[in-house]
Amino acid sequence: MIYDFSTQPFSIGDILVIQEASLVLRKVRGVGQVDLALVYDPTSPVVPDPAFSQIGSENFLWHLSTVLQAAQVNPYLGSLFLFDSHRRLEEFASGNLHIYDIWPPLLQYASREYLYYRVFNEVLFDYFQKEKTLPQLKSRVPARAWAQDFMERYVGSDVAVTVQLRRNPANPARDTDNDSWVSFFQFCQGRYPARFLIICAQHEIDPRLRQCSNVVVAKDHCTNVEQDLALVDAAAMHMGASSGPGTIALFSGRPYCLFNTDLQVNLYKGSIREGDRATLFFGGSNQSFLFGRENPDLIATEFERMWKTIQISKPGDSSGSMTT
Repeated sequence: MIYDFSTQPFSIGDILVIQEASLVLRKVRGVGQVDLALVYDPTSPVVPDPAFSQIGSENFLWHLSTVLQAAQVNPYLGSLFLFDSHRRLEEFASGNLHIYDIWPPLLQYASREYLYYRVFNEVLFDYFQKEKTLPQLKSRVPARAWAQDFMERYVGSDVAVTVQLRRNPANPARDTDNDSWVSFFQFCQGRYPARFLIICAQHEIDPRLRQCSNVVVAKDHCTNVEQDLALVDAAAMHMGASSGPGTIALFSGRPYCLFNTDLQVNLYKGSIREGDRATLFFGGSNQSFLFGRENPDLIATEFERMWKTIQISKPGDSSGSMTT
């Protein structure tokens, strides 16, 4: 798999989508492992976009660690390559055609096409039409073991629910309404045996969250991106912003509800929008994107919808098992 930062966003969500594509292609082509090659141009390392305006030639490698951790979320990951030259990548690929199936195909790579929609509308859609399922995108074994230990320590016998909060001054359209979330957490205290694990960056933490007895802020325990993703992977359900790390929930099989989405349903083959709710072609009734800002009542309603679809398989097993 090739991920070219000159044409693809410097984005955790897009990296995760490419990893899901790799799991499908691995099955279709009958290969054992997936190698991922990341390539960038040192003079212009990211696509022009206000969301990435703070990343340039001087600090690209400083920021790279974030997406490198997302790039590791694949149980079949073999080698991880980083090329600072398209020519070197192309020489490496052409010299190893006898051992590799390479994606994207040469035409898409050379045309500098944005691959996100090709993944959904061709790779995932065609496989789902045939198999009626998609491979689940999971963390690697060490990260999953860490997440289970975290759950046992900080969640106990409660139900683990991950919540991604978002605040991005460079791209605020999908930011979460923290007042609504704090009100919702307070409402749940004493009503549900749930523990809410907050997934966000350090600068996105609202101090009021620490006053809620049913909330655990992951960054208070110095988690990195891979660990945050492992928590989403291990939780019983996921809620919050339609952004970045929450992408792993789309391919987990667990209930999720992503608020304030900008999902353009018409660009996703086979997906459905009914009023303010959208569902991807492979999603279930408890896997939703919602349009418009969240409020405490809406969050509570969606939480209750998902709560009814889960059961905890045994006390202390916060990952649970899902029934629909």
